[in-house]
Amino acid sequence: MHVRVAPEALARRLRAGLLAFCVLAATCGSRPADVTVAWTIEPMPPAAAATTTVRVTLASSQGTPVTGAKLRLDAHMTHPGMAPVTSEVIELAGGAYQSRIRLSMPGDWVFVVTGELPDGHRLTKELQVPAVRSAETPGTGR
Repeated sequence: MHVRVAPEALARRLRAGLLAFCVLAATCGSRPADVTVAWTIEPMPPAAAATTTVRVTLASSQGTPVTGAKLRLDAHMTHPGMAPVTSEVIELAGGAYQSRIRLSMPGDWVFVVTGELPDGHRLTKELQVPAVRSAETPGTGR
C-alpha cells in the first residue's frame, strides 16, 4: 500500500520539524556561564560515618559572587555498585553554599555539585576525594 502526502501537508511538517530543531539547537547550544567553584572540606580527609562539612563558593569569571543558585551535592564511590550519598546544599552568603554529608564507608569518593544558576544555566562540577578514612573508634585512638 502506498500513501501519498499532499505537498502542503509535507511542507507544514518540514517547517514544524525545522522550527523544533532550531529551538532545540539554540537551547542546547547556549554556552553556560563561566563560573568558578572553590571547595572546602572539613575534616580533610573525611571519615566514614562521621559528618563532613562541604563548602562550595561560586564566583563569576569577573570574580563576583554567584548568589541564588539551587544546588545539590552527590557523593559517589569510585567503584560501581554503591548508591550515591545525597545531601541538601544551603546558601550562606556571598556566593558561599554549605552541605553536611555522611559518607557510608572508607575509600575513594567523587563529590559532584549540580544545580541551576540564577541565569538558568546548569552547573555540574566534581571533585575527587581520595582516601576517606574509617571513623575512629572512641577510646582506642584508631
